[in-house]
Amino acid sequence: MEQKMYKLQEELTDLHRTKGENAQQIIDISKKLQLKEKAVNSANEKIFELESSLAAFKSEMKNMESTVVQKEKENEILRDEQQALHLAYSGLEVKLRDVQQDNDDLLKRWLEKKALDANIINNSNDEFYMNQGKKIAENLEEASGPVITIPEGGTIGSPKSPLHFTVQMSSIPTRVLRKFDTHEGDVNAIRCSPSGKKFATGGADRKVNLWDFSIRDASSTSPKLASLTGSNAGITSVDFDVQENFVLGASRDFAVRLWGVQDHRLKHALTGHGGNVLAAKFLGDANKVVSGSHDRTLKIWDLNARACSKTMFAGSMCNDLVTSDGAGSNIISGHFDKRVRFWDTRSHDPNANEILLQGKVTSLDLSNDRTQLLVCSRDDTLKVIDLRMNQVMQTLCADGFHVSFDWTRAVFSPDSEYAVCGSGDGSIFLWNAKTNKLEKTLKEHNSAVVSVAWHPGGQYMFSCDTRKKVIIWTEI
Repeated sequence: MEQKMYKLQEELTDLHRTKGENAQQIIDISKKLQLKEKAVNSANEKIFELESSLAAFKSEMKNMESTVVQKEKENEILRDEQQALHLAYSGLEVKLRDVQQDNDDLLKRWLEKKALDANIINNSNDEFYMNQGKKIAENLEEASGPVITIPEGGTIGSPKSPLHFTVQMSSIPTRVLRKFDTHEGDVNAIRCSPSGKKFATGGADRKVNLWDFSIRDASSTSPKLASLTGSNAGITSVDFDVQENFVLGASRDFAVRLWGVQDHRLKHALTGHGGNVLAAKFLGDANKVVSGSHDRTLKIWDLNARACSKTMFAGSMCNDLVTSDGAGSNIISGHFDKRVRFWDTRSHDPNANEILLQGKVTSLDLSNDRTQLLVCSRDDTLKVIDLRMNQVMQTLCADGFHVSFDWTRAVFSPDSEYAVCGSGDGSIFLWNAKTNKLEKTLKEHNSAVVSVAWHPGGQYMFSCDTRKKVIIWTEI
């Protein structure tokens, strides 16, 4: 019995030991199970994230596929348009060649017609100038103005016998003879013809107006002879040739134009500048013109060839120019960089002699003997330069005198005794060019005076302003 109990006790002990081992195994398995469950949960979360990303990628892929299809359609449309444009371009090229050929034919026919017209005019001018010369000389002698001498065998204004004036002593204008409107806007330029029987004005309304001026009827009227049109922008400068056959106009549309004084027709449109043209003058005779532009160049034009014969690069915007000899071989130009440049058209040297001043140059004018140069500049002074010594001899200034524009024009009187210029307040200042004395200040304009001009006889002066007005002044 004791043995059985001992065995049972041993069996019980073994069972307790087995139970403990099994409990420990259960605990270990439970821990492992928990770890496995955590791993499974983490794997499930990762699977969920991956499935979400996959769904997003699938959606994005569908959008991209849709975009690709749309782009392919757009590319197909663009290819079709490109082919259509190429066909249209080919057709336009053919049309352009046809139009260019037609233009060349029309230009050739036009040039032939103009040459024929010019021959007809030239043939009729010889007889006209002989009769007109006698008439001008008689009228001027009666008016006690400039006297025209016509050498034997010559015609007025021909290279062999240009107009010559016996200039009387200029008088200081003291009163307004007449005041009248000339343009629909600013009047930028005014100039008398060599005989003094006409004057021209240029305005911001794109017109050059030609006016008759008679000494006998000076106080009553100055009939407008014509409005010369063709410019696409405001006129900045006007000039007559010596023969008074043509009037020249520079414009802000980068061009220079030439009109006939008698028939009032546009003869030439000289294009080629790349900026506003502020100055243009006849060079020696009516067959050559020189122009200065804000494109920093001066151009010489051959009217017979209807082309630019020479371009001079100044390096600065040109505001005005003059020709210092009758042959037109010497040109003086005034520039934005405060320099006055001297050019010899016969020289192959591209560089010019120059004089540096204190202000931007707005205008130039030569004395009647061509030995002195009047320079107007934006430092509110006029300077008289002796061309024989190339140095400033006189500086003219006054309280209240102000140069308002880059195209303000100052001039000598016909006898070169006086210098006159308009001011920004509407006043006109007149100095004695020999003594620097301010002789007179004229006040009648209500806006800035842009340009002044003197009648060749010395008894009358013209001025224009920015409010359409031209005033004729006299001492008489």
